[in-house]
Amino acid sequence: MLGDLSAKYESSGSPATISSGEGDPGGKSYGKYQLASRMGSVRSFLDWAIRLSANSVYASYGRTLSQFPIGSADFDCAWREIARIDAEGFERMQHDYVCYAYYLPAVEELRRVGFDADKHTHVMQDVIWSRTVQYGTGNIVEMFETACHRMYNEANDDYSGYPNLSYVDDARFDYDLIRAIYLAVCKTPEWTAASCRYGLYNRFESECAEALAMLGSA
Repeated sequence: MLGDLSAKYESSGSPATISSGEGDPGGKSYGKYQLASRMGSVRSFLDWAIRLSANSVYASYGRTLSQFPIGSADFDCAWREIARIDAEGFERMQHDYVCYAYYLPAVEELRRVGFDADKHTHVMQDVIWSRTVQYGTGNIVEMFETACHRMYNEANDDYSGYPNLSYVDDARFDYDLIRAIYLAVCKTPEWTAASCRYGLYNRFESECAEALAMLGSA
């Protein structure tokens, strides 16, 4: 399912997951895609569930969680209880929100600069999902354009890249672009906080290798 690559490295795929928040500028993070509490992501998730989702079950869960301060012991208990009694439904709720708030806006931003996700592999779409969950929709174009400039150029047989994303708007470029996204952009000091760099570098290497393996078996 779209989003599984991200979920594996964010939370091992569990909607009940709550991080400790220790050493994380985003504070505690919640759920399958680790929505950050201090960045307002959890609050936005609850507001969406109550006001915008048009799903009565989602709205009920949103209202239940909104009774407690985000990050409190009571909030954490309520989050885990919902995941316990309705793991599949709560997972779907989180997936639907991330699709609405992260993936679809990222796809639209990339389309505006000449990169149409519909022309690319499912793996590339999974990478878009993962990168926008971790870095936010507002950074996705810069990330992909930087990777485009640093990726392998087959015609030149070097890493001179391409002028812009429209040059690589075809599935045949996905392998080299994915590799550049993780290893030539995300795995650089300007894209990672010093406090968590070591762990992130390991993640980027592992996630990149898995994405490329998925691409090879597709």
